[in-house]
Amino acid sequence: MQPTPTQLWRTVADQRAYDDAKRRVRSLRGFYAHAILYVAINTILVVINLMTVPHRLWVLGPLFGWGTGVAVHGLLVWTRVGLLGRQWEERKIAELLARDRVRVLSTEKQLVEAQMRLLQAQIEPHFLFNTLANVVSLIESSPPRATLMLEHFIAYLRASLTASRSTQGTVAQEAALLHDYLEVIKIRMGERLNYTIDIDPGLAKAPLAPMLLQPVVENAIKHGLEPKIEGGRLVVRLQRRNDRMQACVEDNGLGFKPSDGSGVGLSNLRERLAVLYDGDAHVRIEERSPGTAVLIDLPLPPMT
Repeated sequence: MQPTPTQLWRTVADQRAYDDAKRRVRSLRGFYAHAILYVAINTILVVINLMTVPHRLWVLGPLFGWGTGVAVHGLLVWTRVGLLGRQWEERKIAELLARDRVRVLSTEKQLVEAQMRLLQAQIEPHFLFNTLANVVSLIESSPPRATLMLEHFIAYLRASLTASRSTQGTVAQEAALLHDYLEVIKIRMGERLNYTIDIDPGLAKAPLAPMLLQPVVENAIKHGLEPKIEGGRLVVRLQRRNDRMQACVEDNGLGFKPSDGSGVGLSNLRERLAVLYDGDAHVRIEERSPGTAVLIDLPLPPMT
C-alpha cells in the first residue's frame, strides 16, 4: 500500500513546498519538450527546403510563427517559475518585511533616545535637595566647602544639560560628569567615600552614549555605599579589550539586591544598550566579597 502524500512529510509546509516544486518541474519539462519538438520539425523543414528547387517560402512560416509561440511559452514558464514566480514573490515579501523591521527598529531607537534625553534632563529630586541642603548647612560652618560643592554641582548640571541635548558623547565627557557627581557626593559623605576613575588614555575620545555610566554609579552609591555605616570604595574603570571597550563600576558596599530598586535601573540600562548598540553590548553583574561589580561590554568603532 502506497503512503498518502500527508504521510510522506512531517509538516504541511513540507508537503506544500514539494507540491510547488513538482508543479515547477512539470512546467519546465513541458517547455523543454515543446522546444525540442520545434527544433526537430523545423530542422527537417529547412533541410527539405534546401534540397528542393525552387525553395518554398511557406517553410519560413512555421520557423518564425512557431518560434514566436515557443518564446512566449518560455517567457510564461520562466516568469511563473523564476523572475515573477513564487520564489520572486517570497523574496520580495521578505525584503519588504526586512525594510519594515529596520524602520520599526529605527523608530524604537529614536523613542529610546528621546526617553533617555528626558531622563537625562531630570535631576533626581533627592540628589538635588540633599545637595542644596548640604550647601546651606556648610555656608556658615565651612564656606570653602560650600563653595567647592556648588562649583562641582554647577559643573554637573552643565554637563547633564549638554548630555540631554546630545545623542552621542565621549568617554572623557562621561568621566568629567562622573567626577563632578562623585565630588558632590564625597563632600556630603566625607571620609566615608573614596573613589577612583581609571580611564585608558587611548579611550578618551572614544564615542559613548551620554550618561550611560552615571545611573550605574548612582546605584552603587545609593544602594551599596550610602546605607553602609562606614561607607566604602568605588572604582570606575574603562579599558580596551581588542575591538571592545569594557566599563566596570565596582564598589565594596552592601551588595546588589534586586528588591531595593536597583534592578529597575539595570533593566533600563540593558534595554537602552540593546537599542543603541543593536544588541552588540552586554551587561554582567558580579558579586564581590563584599560589594558588587557591574561590567558593561561595548563595541568600539573602527580606528578608535
